[in-house]
Amino acid sequence: MQSLSSGKASSLNGCQNHFGIVNLLASSFIPMKVTWLRLILSGVLCSFLASTAAFAQEDISDRSQQTVSKKSSQDKKRKKRKPGFFYGNAGTGFRWNKGKSEVRLAGFMQADTRTYFDDAADSGKDNFLLRRIQPSLEVKFNQTHSLYIMSSFASAPGILDVFWEGNFAKPLNIRAGKFKPAFGLERLQSATALAFNERAFPTNLAPNREIGGQIFGTILWDTTEYQVGLFSGMVDNSSGLRDSVIYSNYSGVDFVARLFSHPLKHSDVALVKGLGLGIAYSYGTQQGNAQRGESHLPVFISPGQQSIASYARGAFADGSRERIGPQLYYSYGPWGVLGEYTVSQQNVKLGAVTDKVTHDAFQAQLSWVLFNGDASFRRIRPHSPLTLENISSLGAVQLVGRYAVLNLDDKAFAHGLFDADHAVRKAQDFGIGINWYLNRNIKFQLDYNQTHFTGGAGGGANRAEEKVLFSRMQIAF
Repeated sequence: MQSLSSGKASSLNGCQNHFGIVNLLASSFIPMKVTWLRLILSGVLCSFLASTAAFAQEDISDRSQQTVSKKSSQDKKRKKRKPGFFYGNAGTGFRWNKGKSEVRLAGFMQADTRTYFDDAADSGKDNFLLRRIQPSLEVKFNQTHSLYIMSSFASAPGILDVFWEGNFAKPLNIRAGKFKPAFGLERLQSATALAFNERAFPTNLAPNREIGGQIFGTILWDTTEYQVGLFSGMVDNSSGLRDSVIYSNYSGVDFVARLFSHPLKHSDVALVKGLGLGIAYSYGTQQGNAQRGESHLPVFISPGQQSIASYARGAFADGSRERIGPQLYYSYGPWGVLGEYTVSQQNVKLGAVTDKVTHDAFQAQLSWVLFNGDASFRRIRPHSPLTLENISSLGAVQLVGRYAVLNLDDKAFAHGLFDADHAVRKAQDFGIGINWYLNRNIKFQLDYNQTHFTGGAGGGANRAEEKVLFSRMQIAF
């Protein structure tokens, strides 16, 4: 994700020149209001051009998230690693030291369209963009130490992740560098596995990527994972990318801790094995000033990636910031449920007055894999993937639905921290979608989000509803 302070402009305008040839050909035959069909055209071409030896890699090492998802039979039957060159679903590279050390290259690309309906204010521009281009490099030494680097070549080029990790034992591992703090559940989910094109409102209030270190591991007979760390405390939802290789817009230190447990993981009752419950907490300080660009305060965005609320000019972070986030993930066969609730309190100063403002957001997400796959926190793996040897397979198809709400503190409006004529007080989003996994390498998405706003327009009126049709073609290699 881009930094919120620059997300709208870069997200909408920064990548529109990519895929120029395909876009030009498609636009000659397809009207703007159905621009998602351009993606289908591109996808059909790419799916036949892509080699069946393509590789797949999550957008961040997910060893600290393994207990959230059910391991497949392929994972359990993983063969002993042999030295030499290798390729597979998780990347390609070279192994040595009896297979204990390796260098691995992988990555993925997502090409999106956004089509805005009934947009009288014309705040959202229909567009075709490369949402993410993220190659990664991982080097492991003796199955214990590893270095992971993932860069971004989309609208805001830079280094998203760069960290060292020491895997010493299940209960105790260490990670240090720049990466995702373990807080938001959907934020920790790989971008390649998202049910919708864009994450829901709770990510507005949670950390994205920060510089720091954490210890993590699994305890209590592998039923519970924990993460505890200290981080640079950047602006909410900031990826730390802004006109530099590694950018860090922070002014304090955050303590972040999280527990996530599958308490019935070892039960003999299959119906309850997939129940996961968690809680995340963070506390730190932020200190900005009234100068433009130095407030250290976030901008709140809609599912359509439009700015819907920002603090008044002159307001800035002035003291503690505290977050808490209960979360849930449940899966049983083709059914999946994801839910999370985030509350954020922050001291904000405007003039001579300092207020502690409290915002909250939640989401409930349902998914159903119609055929050929099971629900998963990670990318869905079709039981019978489409390959050149299995060209008749349809892959796996997933239906998804989501309801999400963002509430901004009424006190912040009463005290002038937000301009009521431009900032919404509440946003309610409903989304539906369909995802088609041809295999682990190619995925198509189509989803529709409609968001109702309370306030945000002149004279106390409500901002016009946002209605957006998204599509995506994803290729992982």
